[in-house]
Amino acid sequence: MKNAAYEECFASISAIWRDEDGQSLDDIALMATINSVLSHRFPHFYWTGFYRVCGTRLIVGPYIGTVGCLQIEIGNGVCGTAAAKRETVIVADVNQFPGHIACDPNSKSEIVVPVFGPDGELIAVLDVDSDQLDSFDEEDQRGLEKIIALFREL
Repeated sequence: MKNAAYEECFASISAIWRDEDGQSLDDIALMATINSVLSHRFPHFYWTGFYRVCGTRLIVGPYIGTVGCLQIEIGNGVCGTAAAKRETVIVADVNQFPGHIACDPNSKSEIVVPVFGPDGELIAVLDVDSDQLDSFDEEDQRGLEKIIALFREL
């Protein structure tokens, strides 16, 4: 069921991107489109957004949800850990994650997916928070990683 939902999201984002000549646009436009599609498709996505790589920090980019942290050092928190490791991090209970940065006390679980550009460089991370415990699993990882792979085509 989740797989089908992610396939629908991927098809929708790809169609929008193609129909709007997305190749002529920038990363921010794709980030905003992904946020909109995902946050409307999955009601438990409490906060959906991107943190862009700027030197040794992640700086908040387009997002949907409550106010988030504005900057995170790479290596700190869930987002910074995913960026440093260059791999997806799934956290069932953020209060059990060492060094978790509590930007919003309503966040209970989280998945962070690194975003790579066409040359394989880390350009951002996609951060999705839920207000429910244990909201994310390997199906979410596969679905989000497929969507995020669109950035490699820019």
